[in-house]
Amino acid sequence: MRSAPAIGCAALFTAAVLSGCTAPPQAPAPPSAPTVATADVEVIGGQVRRSAERFEIPLGRVVRLTVRSDRADELHVHGYDKSARLSPGVPAVVEFRADIPGVFEVELHDSGLALPSLEVR
Repeated sequence: MRSAPAIGCAALFTAAVLSGCTAPPQAPAPPSAPTVATADVEVIGGQVRRSAERFEIPLGRVVRLTVRSDRADELHVHGYDKSARLSPGVPAVVEFRADIPGVFEVELHDSGLALPSLEVR
């Protein structure tokens, strides 16, 4: 024969399970901080207006390279083999995950103009 306390505990446990009583719900984890590294370059009159000689990009980040030009050309990121057509006054955007460490040249193909490089580390 069971003791009264054992029967009481079993009854409380059964009532809690049947009523759906469980541990209090936990709040969902907040969204993680954006992991996008942005690099902006402007080309006017065949001259690069640069904010840096080289953009440092943490390994694993998404890179969003935006180039504005007053002339048509083709943007190319070496090593990642990413490209985009440039139209006057329309920003060209290349986006990719920086998963290869190293220093990568960025240039305009038609004019041969060198843009700031990307250093992924």
